[in-house]
Amino acid sequence: MPATRVTMKDIATACGYSVNTVSRALRGDTRLPDSTRKRIQQIARKMGYIRNSMASTLRSGKSHTVAVIVNDLHNLHFCNMLSRMDQSLREAGYSMMILCMQLNEALGEQMIHTAISQSVDGILYFPYHNNRSHIEYMEKNHMPFVLLDRWIQNVVTDNVRCDDHMGGWLAGDHLAQLGHKRFLFLSGVNQSSSQIDRLGGFLEAIRAHGLSEADVRVVSGEEVERALELMEIGKLLYPLDYTGIVCFRDEIAYSAIQALTDRGYVVPRDFSVISFDHLCGETPYLPRVTSIYSANEDVATQGVQLLLNRIAHPDLPPQVVILPVRIFDEGTTAQPGQVRKKG
Repeated sequence: MPATRVTMKDIATACGYSVNTVSRALRGDTRLPDSTRKRIQQIARKMGYIRNSMASTLRSGKSHTVAVIVNDLHNLHFCNMLSRMDQSLREAGYSMMILCMQLNEALGEQMIHTAISQSVDGILYFPYHNNRSHIEYMEKNHMPFVLLDRWIQNVVTDNVRCDDHMGGWLAGDHLAQLGHKRFLFLSGVNQSSSQIDRLGGFLEAIRAHGLSEADVRVVSGEEVERALELMEIGKLLYPLDYTGIVCFRDEIAYSAIQALTDRGYVVPRDFSVISFDHLCGETPYLPRVTSIYSANEDVATQGVQLLLNRIAHPDLPPQVVILPVRIFDEGTTAQPGQVRKKG
C-alpha cells in the first residue's frame, strides 16, 4: 500500500495520458472525447483517487463548502434544519461543515475562526446570545454570512427568521380566546431574540384581552435549561395557579406534559400546553403538541438561498426575510377545566 495519497501524476502513469489530460477528465471537461473521460475516471476510482480540495480551493478561490455554526445539536429543531440545509446545499453543488458551540457563547468566535481557516465560501450562523462581536469578526474577514432563527440588536445584515413576535401573540390570543386567565411561561435563554419576541408578543395579546403581566408567571430560560438537564422540569410547574402553559420550544413542552402526566394530570383537560417549532410535523413518531411555526417556507431553505445569493452578489444590500407563522393545533389546548388538586 502506498505511503502517500494517489495523485493525478499516478493516474497519468497508469493510463498513459498527460497530467493535464487527467486533470481535465476529472473535471468533466466535455471537450475531451467521452471514451477518454470515462476511462480516466474509471482508473481514478479504481486507484482510490480523492481530489485535493485545498489545492483546488487555492487555484479557484472557491471551496464549495459552507459552514453551519449552531449552538445545540441536542435540539431536534436544529437537527431537522441541518438536514434540510444539507439537501439544499448539495443540490447547489456545495458541501456542509457543521460546527457546534455546545451552548457555550464563548466558543462562537472560535467556531467562526475554524470555519474561515478552512476557506469556506460562507457561513450560516445561528446566534445563541445577542453578541455583536461575532458579526464584526465575520465582517472583518469579508466572510459572506446569514443569521438564522434570530436577530442581533443594532445589526442590519442578511437574516432569515420566523415572526416570533407574531408567534407569541398567536399563543396568547389562542389561550385567551379559549378562556384561560392565568399562565405559566417556560422561557428560552433570556439573551435570545426569539425569547424576547415571543414573550413580548404573548404579553401584548393577553393585554388585548384585558389581562396583565401579573397573570403570567415567567420562568427564566436559565432555570428551564437547568431543570431540563437535571430532568426536574416538574419542580418548575408549582404552584399550580394557572391553566395555560406556554413553552419556548417543543422539547420543553414534552418534558412539561410528561411531568404533569406523572402527577396524574391530563392535558388538555387540566392544563393547556402550547409551544413553538412544531417538531411533530416533521418527525411523525413524536407525541402531538399544539405548536407554532412557519406557515409555508422554512428558515433552513430560505437561509441557504440567501447565502448563495450573497456569495454570488456580495454588493447587494442586506436582505431580511421574516417568515409568517401559524398555529398547528395538535390537541393539547382546550377551554380551562377545574384543575384537580394533586400532591
